[in-house]
Amino acid sequence: MTERVDRMLSQAPDYYETSAIYKKIQTVQGDEYDSISTKNADLKAQLRIKSATWGLKYYEEALRIPVIESDSYETRRGRILSSWRSPGNFSSALIKTVCESFVNGQVDVSIDLANSQVLIKFNGPYGVPEKIADVNDAVENIIHAHLGKTFSFKFLKVSEINAMTINTLNSTKLLNFAPFGAI
Repeated sequence: MTERVDRMLSQAPDYYETSAIYKKIQTVQGDEYDSISTKNADLKAQLRIKSATWGLKYYEEALRIPVIESDSYETRRGRILSSWRSPGNFSSALIKTVCESFVNGQVDVSIDLANSQVLIKFNGPYGVPEKIADVNDAVENIIHAHLGKTFSFKFLKVSEINAMTINTLNSTKLLNFAPFGAI
């Protein structure tokens, strides 16, 4: 029996203690109340983009984003948040907000008008973010057509590599190292 059923039975008059029928009725009612509570909690989770699961498709449809159910919830949430935040005037703050919706923060954005470039620097974990293709698509939809974009990423420095032990070096992901030829 659940805690709710126990509570319901404990509040009944003593002469119901021996009634199997009463206990069964209270058990069924308690289970129904528990089921309703669980469904309400799930529905509440769907009302927030960051906790939604099956409700993501409704956000995507409302924002006219393609519904790709094979993508992870995190990827879909990033697309939704990006689209949700992107309406408005073009600015570095807008691009920063959109990029951060995919990579959970740690992005610096500057606009170099002299060179017609938007510079996006990822300051978070080492390497290229996993969702860089989605970030690229979102940024392309925001920036003006005459502007280019440049991404820069954080990689391990030679001084950091020199300070590592062999065991640490062996357990470090290869993606944390700069690609060959990168400066």
